[in-house]
Amino acid sequence: MTQRSVSTLIIGVIRASLLTAAIGLLTACQSGYLLDLDYVQEKLDIFAIPTLPCPTVRILKAGEHYVRYQKGAGRDITDIEMEAQIAEVKFTCGMGSRDNEPITPQSATWNVVVELDISIRARSGPATQHETIESIPFFVALVNRFGQVVEKQLFSAEITFPKDVGPTSLTHKENLILSIPVRDLDEARQYETIVSFQLDQEQLDQIQNRKSRTNSS
Repeated sequence: MTQRSVSTLIIGVIRASLLTAAIGLLTACQSGYLLDLDYVQEKLDIFAIPTLPCPTVRILKAGEHYVRYQKGAGRDITDIEMEAQIAEVKFTCGMGSRDNEPITPQSATWNVVVELDISIRARSGPATQHETIESIPFFVALVNRFGQVVEKQLFSAEITFPKDVGPTSLTHKENLILSIPVRDLDEARQYETIVSFQLDQEQLDQIQNRKSRTNSS
C-alpha cells in the first residue's frame, strides 16, 4: 500500500468516526429519534439569507398633502402658489453594532439602520409668477407600540420651479438614513416609522374642513 493510499485511508477513518460521533450526539439528545434528510431539507436552510427585523414605514394620511397659498385673504384655487404630495416611500433595513460606544445594562447594543427613499410630487400653482425655490417642511417620526412618538426629525425639501412656463409638475426625491438603537433586534418590530409634511394650524384646519364637507355631502 502506497503512502498516498495510507493517508487517504486514515482521512476516511477520521471522517467516518466524526460522522458516527455526530449521529451519537443527535441520538442522545433526541432520546433515540434521529432526524431524517427530508425533515432537515424542509425545516432547515442554512444557506438562506436571514430576515432582519425592520420597523414598518408608512405615510401619515392626514399629512400626505401640502398646499401653500399666496399672501392675502384669498384661499381660492387661483391663490395657490404650490401644492405637493408624498407619493411614495421605499425603505431598506440594515444592521450595525455599537462597539465603539460605552455599553451599560440599560443601553442599546445594536443600531437598526433604515434607509428611506421619499418621492414628493409637487406642482406650482396659478399664483406663481416667477422662478421660485419652495422649501417644503416634512418630518420622519419614530412611534413605539403604544403610539407614543419617541423621536421626530424635521427636514426641508428644496424644490425649484422654473419661471414663465405656467403651472409645472415635477417629482422631487429625498434620501434619508435613520439609526434606531435597540437592545434586541426583534425590538425593531415594535416601532413604526411615519413620514408626513409638517403642517401649520391653518393647513390642519383646511384638512378638517374638507373632511367635514365630504362627510356632509
